[in-house]
Amino acid sequence: MQGIRHSSRVVAVLGTGSAGLRHLAALQMLPGVLPVAVPRRRERRAELKAMGYATAATLAEAIKDLNVSHCIVASDTSRHVYDGLAALASGLPTLVEKPLSVDAAGGRQLWLQAQRDGVGLRVACVMRFSQSLQAFRSWLPKIGEVASVRIECQSYLPDWRPNRPYRDSYSARPAEGGVLRDLIHEIDYAGWLFGWPAQLHARLDHSGRLGIDVEEAADLLWRTSTGAAVSMRLDYVTKPSRRRMTACGAGGVLEWDALRNTVTLQRADGSAEDCTEPQSREAMFAAQADAFIEAVSGGSDDDRLATGLEGVRALALCDAARRADASRREEPVEYL
Repeated sequence: MQGIRHSSRVVAVLGTGSAGLRHLAALQMLPGVLPVAVPRRRERRAELKAMGYATAATLAEAIKDLNVSHCIVASDTSRHVYDGLAALASGLPTLVEKPLSVDAAGGRQLWLQAQRDGVGLRVACVMRFSQSLQAFRSWLPKIGEVASVRIECQSYLPDWRPNRPYRDSYSARPAEGGVLRDLIHEIDYAGWLFGWPAQLHARLDHSGRLGIDVEEAADLLWRTSTGAAVSMRLDYVTKPSRRRMTACGAGGVLEWDALRNTVTLQRADGSAEDCTEPQSREAMFAAQADAFIEAVSGGSDDDRLATGLEGVRALALCDAARRADASRREEPVEYL
């Protein structure tokens, strides 16, 4: 991980489920940073204290008693707007776990509040901190102008958390689940790398294979401002898992395998080049936490760190995909 430049900071983490615990562990890796766990259930505080974390019953208590300086919102997606607004109203630079909200309207509410208050708002799109994705990004010029991009993120939802019934997870909840919200990392980095589209085609699959009332798969297609075709497959119904991206151009074909952390370049002249960038998930989260604290503490802004506006854009693209599926035609993306 690159150098830590910030001094002592106290960061409240709202929500202590799987996402919240990952953020707490990442913060604990950073010198000079004190993470404070703020669980929704009071009885959870004893467990968190046993794990070595400072805790508080509420954000207000954390601010009053522990002098909190930053906030990470890792609560259920349906609470992101409520918790995010509370953090912003308290003047705390805030990092909201992806997705920023359940839809673009909620995301805009957060972004506009941050703009009015002059408070930093970022979105936790941790895949941007993948070292292998960074290698892919840096190698893109080697294939010349990009003509097409194919993105695939496919896995089997029941295997995600074997010790918990998948139908009880947030992924299966109509108000906050489904592959568009759950796998929004792919939508985010597609927009980040290749630009945000003006309109798109989409088909969503509610086949019922898994017995859940959300989309189990989504196929998206759009063109970038330079004319490149971007196609994407997101699903909960595939074994074995695959997560990869392929970009094609006159200079060659560039492939990224996120599960293997590899990048492979096949040049037009037949030669090849590849690299592997080993990295733990914990290291990715720590790099993101460091970038967040540095950016909102007056340091340089790392462009790997998703902005609140980019969080709104990703949700607007999801909203447009639902409209396109319903209308069976290309729909505009309404960003703001």
